[in-house]
Amino acid sequence: MDLTIHNNLQVLQQIEWNQIEKKLLSFSHFKYTSDQLLTRLTLMEDVNQKIEQSQFFEKVIYENEIKDLLFDIRKISKDFNCNHELGKIRKEHTIELIKLNNLAKILELGIDHNRPIGKYYPSQVLIEDYQKFKRLAQKNFLTLFRKIVDIDGDITLENHPQIRPLYQEQLKLEQKIRESLNHTLNSSDFENKIQFNSFDVIHERYAIPIKSGSYNNNIGQIISRSESGNTLFVEPKNIASNNSKRIEIIVEIQSIIARIEKDLTLALKEFTDEIYQLSQFAYFIDEFNTRYLFNSHYELTPPSLSTEAQIDLDKAFHPLIENPVKNDIKIGKEKCGMIISGPNTGGKTATLKTLAITQLFISYGLYAPATNAKLHLYDKVFYFGNDNQDLTHGLSSFAAEVKNYSDLFHNLGETNLILIDEIFNSTSSEEASALATALFKNLKKHTKVHIVVSSHHQTLKTILHQDEEFISTHVGFDLDENKPTYILHYGSPGSSQALNIFKSMTENSPYFQGVYDQALQYLDNQVIHYEKLLDSIAAKENQLTKTLQENREINQQLKNQKKSMEGVIKLKIDEKVSQAEKKLQDITRKAENVLRQAKKGEITKARQLDQKISEVQSQLIKEKGKQKEAPKKDYSNLSKPSKIEVGKQYFCLSLEKTVTVTKIEEKRRLAHIGKGAFSLKVKFDSLRLANKRGSSEQSPQAQGGYSSTRQAKVEYDCRGMRLEEFESLINDITTDLSLGVIPYINIIHGHGTGVLKNWLRKFIKQNKDLVIVESNSGNDGETQIKLKE
Repeated sequence: MDLTIHNNLQVLQQIEWNQIEKKLLSFSHFKYTSDQLLTRLTLMEDVNQKIEQSQFFEKVIYENEIKDLLFDIRKISKDFNCNHELGKIRKEHTIELIKLNNLAKILELGIDHNRPIGKYYPSQVLIEDYQKFKRLAQKNFLTLFRKIVDIDGDITLENHPQIRPLYQEQLKLEQKIRESLNHTLNSSDFENKIQFNSFDVIHERYAIPIKSGSYNNNIGQIISRSESGNTLFVEPKNIASNNSKRIEIIVEIQSIIARIEKDLTLALKEFTDEIYQLSQFAYFIDEFNTRYLFNSHYELTPPSLSTEAQIDLDKAFHPLIENPVKNDIKIGKEKCGMIISGPNTGGKTATLKTLAITQLFISYGLYAPATNAKLHLYDKVFYFGNDNQDLTHGLSSFAAEVKNYSDLFHNLGETNLILIDEIFNSTSSEEASALATALFKNLKKHTKVHIVVSSHHQTLKTILHQDEEFISTHVGFDLDENKPTYILHYGSPGSSQALNIFKSMTENSPYFQGVYDQALQYLDNQVIHYEKLLDSIAAKENQLTKTLQENREINQQLKNQKKSMEGVIKLKIDEKVSQAEKKLQDITRKAENVLRQAKKGEITKARQLDQKISEVQSQLIKEKGKQKEAPKKDYSNLSKPSKIEVGKQYFCLSLEKTVTVTKIEEKRRLAHIGKGAFSLKVKFDSLRLANKRGSSEQSPQAQGGYSSTRQAKVEYDCRGMRLEEFESLINDITTDLSLGVIPYINIIHGHGTGVLKNWLRKFIKQNKDLVIVESNSGNDGETQIKLKE
């Protein structure tokens, strides 16, 4: 019996995989694509290829070419099966016009989208000689086919030269037949004989409904009967001849259509290779469009695959949970596994299901439900739910669970992820803990395993908490609110909270009076103290979490207030500048008016001219007096160096920064700071000895730099930034780097669509003085930069 999650329908149902699968397939167009999407990939190389292709497709999905391409692909029937149709063509079996339309659309796809096909499907050469293919496809097939079948599959027989006269004659006969039938139905002779006043076409013959009791041979020939036998469908004698002629024409038309279908099918034989390649391309685009839509719908992240068994998920979540609490799930290669304890409905099962679903996702080449993911593609993944009862074989829950673990040993692979929800929950706690511990040790002996188990068993929680090979975690519980927090805490076990939850839910019910207190009496004091200790830890953790959250909110509010004040200050400055500009313009106009009056002779005396100029000067001096000079910072405690030396640090008064001198020009009294494209020249007189000992003044470095709104640091998280904001930040912080303020910069740009990452890599390439520091983590979501040595 195969217990792996991929082949175990019971397990797939337990983890709600059917809902996820249904959503995935809803995004695909072709039925063929659905099969491809759910083909399991067992090799890491194949998974990486799917992920890389998905990332490539994400970059081009919004281009008009790909939109037009997708639009035309979706005109092809959903059930189109290329291999089936090509098999008919090779065997020279005739294909119906409606199915030939799908093949016509495939050929037109190659003609209309030749350029994007080469662009988006670069690994394949679909059409070697495009012009020849286009000419022959149009001449030998498409021109004739499109005369009688349009793009929507509607057949217009009257457009064919052989069919047109026959079709017109058929229409005339049908008109005559309908007129005769209407006359017959409305005549008094048939008023009481017809079942209802209408006619029908049965076996290509027009007929009228006659009551079975009113029929006689003089009316005409019986064509058919109703199921009850009360109605006879009769061909009246006056239309029999025209009915026969009409049928003869239909047979002749069908004969011509059959010949056309055969000729067109034979014409496609020379295009079988192109049809196959183009069909594969259509399936390819549909597949990766489906992957893109699915990954986007659940906000999944491209995973990085590890050759060694490990799980490293940042802010992992179950994709079916609305507004989920996201948790980090990390199990290193040196660990054997993880135990999750804590209250019911606290998220233990959801965590296990998340891990199972994540493995299913990557085994199908999909992204991971996390903000960052580094994962191993386990050879075998197993999931054991907490209801193992097997009534069909007469097994209790415990017996069925034991049988499953027995079968597990026969199913183990090279690397294994074993997920167990509530292990041995159907037997006593002490026995269950002992059995579980022994089982884990035995599993580890046979193969490489990672075991993630949830449990309420006190002894098991304690044993695995003390075992360095296991990670002890628990899901949180808010004692004040009396509800789970769904946050996964590392480093300690958690209380089951069963008594507290029971007490809270039943304290207002008269039927449960005293049950809680009696339950406490039955419990061992050691158990009570242990659970109280865990409760205390949980309470402190919960309070710490709340405090951290409050601090984060306060920090954000302060940042918002700072930005708001910066905005207000800017508005005030702009207002003052605008007022000054208006007054300056007024003074300028007055001065120009004085000059103009002087030129025109309106001011004839020097005394008058002096008086006018004096008025303008007085107003200008008055406005200057209103402007307060910005307070200058006092650096009098810093002394001038007797000599400027290369490689030493000095405080630069003009930049208000500590800088490193890289070169000096003695004659010009200039010092170079920074490097290459980021190099600056400053005068010797602007340099001072930095951080003078014994000074009571604040050090220059602490007094601020050339940017008052940003503090220099070595790491910047830029995820979610707009490109313009990102460009401005990079220009500023690379200046910090060049001036020696910081030794390196680590830019976290995320994986995403690669817009920030691509711009940053291009910027570094253009600036020869910057180099990328190779990362040992393999994380492509960040870039470390330093100056070239």
